[in-house]
Amino acid sequence: MNVVSTASEELVDIVRRIIAGDPAAEDEVVRRYEHGVAVIIDHIVRSQSATEDASQETFRIVIEKLRRGNLRQPERLSGFVCSVARNTAIEHIRRAKRSNSREESGDAERLPDSAPSQLDQILTKERAKVVRQTILELNVERDRDLLFRYYVAEEDKDRICLDLGLTRAQFNNVIYRALARFKELYVRKGGKP
Repeated sequence: MNVVSTASEELVDIVRRIIAGDPAAEDEVVRRYEHGVAVIIDHIVRSQSATEDASQETFRIVIEKLRRGNLRQPERLSGFVCSVARNTAIEHIRRAKRSNSREESGDAERLPDSAPSQLDQILTKERAKVVRQTILELNVERDRDLLFRYYVAEEDKDRICLDLGLTRAQFNNVIYRALARFKELYVRKGGKP
């Protein structure tokens, strides 16, 4: 057996395990491609924070597509991941350009008042209350701690990683799964996804 066929078999096995719902296989995809995805994206967006955001979005898209069985040729997983990374980075650049052009072309006199109305303020407070309550109802303590510290208390990612003994890659994986569980519970409670 040669090295190429062994590598192809490994990729096919990883994809099969993800379709079967194996979170370890999802982590393996992130570990295996994390550096390469960051290099591809950074080459396009040239911003560390944008690279981190686009990398996380890339893996979200990749994992979702793999779970649904959208990759017809699992042995081409590497090319698929690279393609999603490039597309995500390009879309990030497009969104940034659209945002900049809207800001430059706006006429201040015609812009509506951006201050939230009293109703908007009340609705925002109510949503925040429901979000906090939903976080408290999560079954996994680490999910509760991580979501609260990162999104509500807005603590620094590196500080949370240090406290919980996580690498940045592990943090991204853990928070992705915690958000998925949060979203599922939130929607079950009647919230909008």
